[in-house]
Amino acid sequence: MLNQSLNLRLDQQLRMTPQLQQAIRMLQLSAVELQQEVQEIMEGNPLLEEGEEESSTPEHSGDQSSAASGEEKIAPKESATTGENTIPEELDTDSSWEDTYDIPSMLGNASPNEGFESQEVHSSAPSLQDHLIWQLNTLHLSDRDYAISITLIDAINQKGYLESPPEELSDSLQLDPPVEIDELTTQLHQVQQFDPSGVGARDLRECLLVQLRQTRADTLAKVVSLDLLENHFDLTSELVSSGRGDKLCRTLRTDSKTVAEALELIRTLDPNPGEQIEPPAVEYVIPDLIIKKSGEHWDIELTPETSPKLRISPFYQSIKNRAQSGNDKEYLNRNIQEAHWLLKSLQNRNETLLKVATHVFRVQSGFLEAGPEKMQALTLRTIADAIEMHESTVSRVTTNKYVQTPQGIFELKYFFSSQLNTVDGDGTSSTAVRAMIRQIVDNEDSIKPISDNRITMMLAEKGVKVARRTVAKYRNILSIPPSNERKRSP
Repeated sequence: MLNQSLNLRLDQQLRMTPQLQQAIRMLQLSAVELQQEVQEIMEGNPLLEEGEEESSTPEHSGDQSSAASGEEKIAPKESATTGENTIPEELDTDSSWEDTYDIPSMLGNASPNEGFESQEVHSSAPSLQDHLIWQLNTLHLSDRDYAISITLIDAINQKGYLESPPEELSDSLQLDPPVEIDELTTQLHQVQQFDPSGVGARDLRECLLVQLRQTRADTLAKVVSLDLLENHFDLTSELVSSGRGDKLCRTLRTDSKTVAEALELIRTLDPNPGEQIEPPAVEYVIPDLIIKKSGEHWDIELTPETSPKLRISPFYQSIKNRAQSGNDKEYLNRNIQEAHWLLKSLQNRNETLLKVATHVFRVQSGFLEAGPEKMQALTLRTIADAIEMHESTVSRVTTNKYVQTPQGIFELKYFFSSQLNTVDGDGTSSTAVRAMIRQIVDNEDSIKPISDNRITMMLAEKGVKVARRTVAKYRNILSIPPSNERKRSP
């Protein structure tokens, strides 16, 4: 028997309006993504056009802020200040939305917003997996072998390497009877015969060996190359980069000419064969901000790509009240309101970006003058407290945002790093320490490279106290090999 009852419950929920969603979305877009987004919106809204908004507010020559001086001069362009159905001035984009909403699905590039249509971009070029499956389909395999091969192909990354170990893939295959490692290895060797040569390898050594075995050359140099890769791979890597093969002549019992030919043959091999089919996507970086020296202080300016000049068409504004049809009025009012939302979102984005960058470079003015070695420790929380915004907002506005400085173009995230102790107690940033390590290694004698212990002592002489394991960790982050691998023969 069912019992029916009435319950009264109070719930407090945060509901985000479409304009608030759009404002948050604009915060996280890079300059390139912003250009694409604005272009798509303009194609769907004929009331938006390029040009300056007519306003009684004095025009600004450019959005800029003073970074090093005490006075802020943040002056975003006035884009939409008149007209009906304007959005409220208090378009608050500062809150910890992750606590209530699934932000990735809401803020993704393909997520729909009310009033706007998202467009999907499809590539006509085949992927590496498509290319391998096409070759697989030309073979006559049992259903079991085909399933194993498909699993292997799915685990191959864009560079052409097998990402998952065979044991893990074997456990993931739900076949009866269970797949044995030898069975999976057999199919892996079959996939490794596919084009491009070297695909499906588990590491660089195997990748080069697969390619070398498939070459048609039948020379002494090929025999020596196989011996080098199979039995002296670590030493081969050093010799290929340095171009010296005299160490191996005695070990391989051959002459220096043959060793040189073998090393040259190895250099012709492709360490990333998958990129022959699916080259890595080209990422274009447009700086959102430009920092220039002006007298004794630094000025921060928004680039035109970050601050597009948009306005609501004066023509459509003028005919709005003369529209005869109710549908015409609704169409004009809806598009005018959406245009106001966009313009207000862009204005908020610019103001927030300038405010964050201004405080960042007040702290990092030493970097602007002298480079990474003068970088100060800085956290998102420090900036968030200074500008009275939530830490998540600062994180959004510094991700995928780039700034052009006298030292080069950097992501805003680059200027945040943890603090390490110094002798004077002021502390320094981990980024500055990494820059010091890079400079020490770049200036070392390659015949007598500097060990991690010695680097630790040299940093201590500069007043930076770090452990040897910290030096080793930063050296690995910088992709600097240990001292024994950096050593070169005289």
